[in-house]
Amino acid sequence: MSMKMLILGLLMERDRHPYEIRQTIKQRNWNESFKLRDGSLYYAVDQLRDQELIEAAEIVAVPGENRPDKTIYRITEKGKSALDKLLYEQLNQVSYPQHPVFLALAFIRYGDQERIEQLLLKQLKACEERIKRMEVVLEIKGVFLPAGSQMMIKGFKRFGETEKEFLLELLEQARDGSLLKGPTWTLEQIEEYQKTHFTPQMSEE
Repeated sequence: MSMKMLILGLLMERDRHPYEIRQTIKQRNWNESFKLRDGSLYYAVDQLRDQELIEAAEIVAVPGENRPDKTIYRITEKGKSALDKLLYEQLNQVSYPQHPVFLALAFIRYGDQERIEQLLLKQLKACEERIKRMEVVLEIKGVFLPAGSQMMIKGFKRFGETEKEFLLELLEQARDGSLLKGPTWTLEQIEEYQKTHFTPQMSEE
């Protein structure tokens, strides 16, 4: 997700300090699925300010020596137009699921069976904990969350449930050894098959 969109969207609700934006993201559990770093948040705030999409609404003096003043930001009219554009660009994106395990599966036959099993169990545990957190969020916060936010959390949960099924299948295959089996064809056989069954256009795709 675009960090700029997150910041602009939260400032549509009310004026906020960057630290409050960070805390709101965590309170709403958005950090469960969006890879967000504090550095990128503050960098994005600086960019939005320089682009005049947000502006200082209030400067609050912070007690103590050598402590910088606290700047509360608000979204500008230009920022509202930018958010509108970002919203539709986000909805227009076409993607497919990504998971750290996917790339490893292409070469998993070269790994150690016991270690692979342990790592898949770790992935499974993290997945189950994430599903539970989403269930708690829906139970506690579902009554007051906007409809879109409710569906976002439900989406996290459903993707997690599908991920769990997939990880359980991988784990089963890792335990019986079938996941680590190599190809039954030689590279020469595969290449010959591709020559006779795939058109040049299909290989490019």
